Amino acid sequence: MFKKIITTALLASLPIVTLNADSNITKNPFANDPMFKDFQKLQADMNKIFENFHKEFFNNITIPKIPINLDSGFSVSVKTDVIDKGDYYEVKADLPGVEEKAIKVNVKDNILSIEAKTEKSKEDKKDNKIIKQERFVGNFYRAMSLPSDANSDKMTTSYKNGVLTVNIPKKK
Repeated sequence: MFKKIITTALLASLPIVTLNADSNITKNPFANDPMFKDFQKLQADMNKIFENFHKEFFNNITIPKIPINLDSGFSVSVKTDVIDKGDYYEVKADLPGVEEKAIKVNVKDNILSIEAKTEKSKEDKKDNKIIKQERFVGNFYRAMSLPSDANSDKMTTSYKNGVLTVNIPKKK
């Protein structure tokens, strides 16, 4: 009998306990606790740092537009390395299976763009059937911002064994 009375009393008081718990959650239980004021200030400072970083980072990014003159709607990003060689920058770009005459390298508004196109073989072989085709046929495209000291007017390019090399001297 005593257990039933205790159980009933606890169950009857449960909604009151729940209401108090909810009101404590909506309030900041540590708002006036001096021990947690430093942590709250740290959190506010970190929030400002991240907000400022995102504002600065996304305001200064230049997003180059992909040119409309690429014939197919599908293009693959060119894999590149950019190396600071002291007096100049060297950009190496992998363009497997591309003929040199199908490569376009341009600089506009300090953005280097590399475009290339590969095509299917035009040979007509009557009885040959493709069993598996993994080599890419289509467009390659890559654009990147150049460092502010790059002198793109004196840029040189060379192409050998499927690798395009672009050398861009530094301004003096």
